[in-house]
Amino acid sequence: MKRSADSNVAAAEAPKRHARQDPVSCESCRKKKLKCDRTQPCSSCSARKIDCTYGGSLPGPRPSIQPSQTEGRPVSDSLPAPPRTLRWTPRQDMRTQIRNGDESLQTVDWLETIVMGHRVPSAVPVTLRAELSPRNGDTSLSQQAPVLGQAGNPPGSRIASTENPSTIHLPSYLPPLAEALGLFRYYCNYLDFQYHIIITRQVEEQIKHIYDCVAGNRAINLAHTALLFSITASALYYQLLGEASEHAEQVSQEATFLTGAALIQGNYIGYPTIEGLQATMIIGHQLSNLSLPSSVSSLFLHRSCVGQAISMRLHMIDSPTQVSERSSSGFQKTSTELKRRLWWDLASYDWLIGFLSGPQEWIYSIQPQHMVVNIPLNVEDEDIEQTHHNQQISIPTVMSYSLCRMKLAVWCRQVVEETSHYHLHGREVPYETILTLDRKLHKMCAEIPSFYRFDQNSRREFSQLYRDRNIIAWQRAMVQQGYYSRFCRLHRDYFVRGAKDPRYSYSHVVSLQSARKILETKRKMDEEEPVFKPHSSCVWSIMHHVFMAAAILLIDVCFNWDDILAERRKEEVLDACRMLSRAQQSSPIAREGINAMMGILRKHWKHEQRPVSRGLQNDPVPSTSGTSQISRQDPLTPVSMGSGSATSVQQASVNQSALDPPVTLSHDVAPLEDVWAEMLEGGVHAELDTPDWTVLWNELTNVTLSNE
Repeated sequence: MKRSADSNVAAAEAPKRHARQDPVSCESCRKKKLKCDRTQPCSSCSARKIDCTYGGSLPGPRPSIQPSQTEGRPVSDSLPAPPRTLRWTPRQDMRTQIRNGDESLQTVDWLETIVMGHRVPSAVPVTLRAELSPRNGDTSLSQQAPVLGQAGNPPGSRIASTENPSTIHLPSYLPPLAEALGLFRYYCNYLDFQYHIIITRQVEEQIKHIYDCVAGNRAINLAHTALLFSITASALYYQLLGEASEHAEQVSQEATFLTGAALIQGNYIGYPTIEGLQATMIIGHQLSNLSLPSSVSSLFLHRSCVGQAISMRLHMIDSPTQVSERSSSGFQKTSTELKRRLWWDLASYDWLIGFLSGPQEWIYSIQPQHMVVNIPLNVEDEDIEQTHHNQQISIPTVMSYSLCRMKLAVWCRQVVEETSHYHLHGREVPYETILTLDRKLHKMCAEIPSFYRFDQNSRREFSQLYRDRNIIAWQRAMVQQGYYSRFCRLHRDYFVRGAKDPRYSYSHVVSLQSARKILETKRKMDEEEPVFKPHSSCVWSIMHHVFMAAAILLIDVCFNWDDILAERRKEEVLDACRMLSRAQQSSPIAREGINAMMGILRKHWKHEQRPVSRGLQNDPVPSTSGTSQISRQDPLTPVSMGSGSATSVQQASVNQSALDPPVTLSHDVAPLEDVWAEMLEGGVHAELDTPDWTVLWNELTNVTLSNE
């Protein structure tokens, strides 16, 4: 103890040792814990337009320090992992570039990384790390970064989702500007028409500004970067479905992770932005089927999006308080209109899924009494600032489809309000309530704009419009399927009873008519111009409606096998089955989803056959081994759809557990048409008063979560 005390006294009395060398960084960089490039003035001070001063002499070369001097830690362990792009290129690894650079710069970087690397904000990575790579003339990071769209990584290479989202070096993952703009235009041409939640001109300017900042070694706007990555993720996914479907999900997962990383680094949860909300909504709409890394997946949940919108007070954008604030301070109409569109998109989605099977059925979270938001204007984006009055719904604009979707969402909310009490308490909904809701939906169908109808007069009148604006023709098909699928959904509890009980015969007739309308709409998508790009079979929400319509016809034939038109109805069912078979061959998405729904259909079909087989020598239903035939179907090579292919709606995830038990794919499988033909022949033995048909409809609907 005494020796220790003496040592302390001696140390206290000894004069303080001066630093071996003047600091190499300027005073501003030292205070902010930033790396200084040691020029006069340094780039960091130049970017911030502040005085750049040094405590001593101007920076000069400093002696190199051996790795053993860095607090006993190996240098290779202290260096952060170099950022990797979504594809491999033969460019030199970052560590190799460091070794070829100036050794004094290496040493300073190593020391700063060891001591405070975790504290250096990655929001400004270009400025802080530019000197780590040799300067090659005017080549920018955007030119050095490889393209996101190229599929495939070399074995053992690291990908973005393996990094820490809060520290990943985002600019290194940006595609070249030309490709970024190409993917953005692809999104606008083929994906934006259903959920129009961006202003095209604004987003294009934001993308260009990101690359200007990268080229000028300035900090990038993280909210704008998140929006760019979300658009990239969506465009790449649907583009690669027709070109390299096996890589579509992998590449989109990476871009989605980068979207989340940009939001995390920008502290989006604490300080939400409009661009950040747009990014989360694009991923939520277009790519909810992907298995995202847990570190970012919660950002894209619908409830999270609603919470962020409420934080920005979008639910009260037209309240007297906010209207007064805008009037006194001045505002841009475009910004206000965009906020209305975002909120109504969230509300529409919330109300639509309340009328779908699943955990969210018979409930919604956005209460209309708790929002004060005007309906968005029916105007083109470029006309918002000059518009003084709303245009009629009969005039086609970029918002026409969204407005039709909003009306359908309001009706779905009314269905939940009128019927949820009965469903949640296990009681049957009064049939008069069903008929009242049916009349409201028929009235809405009558008010659909003429350019969204399939009658001969409308098709002739707007034929030139469909050629000039393909998306109007695609939206027309989506509107028709969306409305008629709700008729089937509304009446399904009374559909089977209506086949025998005259009191409910209206539900039986309406369900059959609506199912035939859905199938006819799909035929027109495939046969008439303009054809969907890619084929409509790649749009799973469309194929989900088609399967449900075909199942309605199938069950009707089985319970009306003695009808005078039974043979004609059987051929109608088989024709719908052939439509599903063609979709299986042309789209891996359709094949996977149809197989899942077939697994559910066969499960219930087997359940109904066993008690009524009554001594039959040959059970008409496929055996246990036959039950797994469809799920063992060999994946077919998707038909090429061209480089301009894209899909237009959000796909929903296919529940793999529906194919229970999972089996290995086999080449020897029965064609889908043969399986349905066997069901038609065996349907004569099915009982009418089964309690499980509602369960069947629920499970078929819940195979995927349709998000139209």
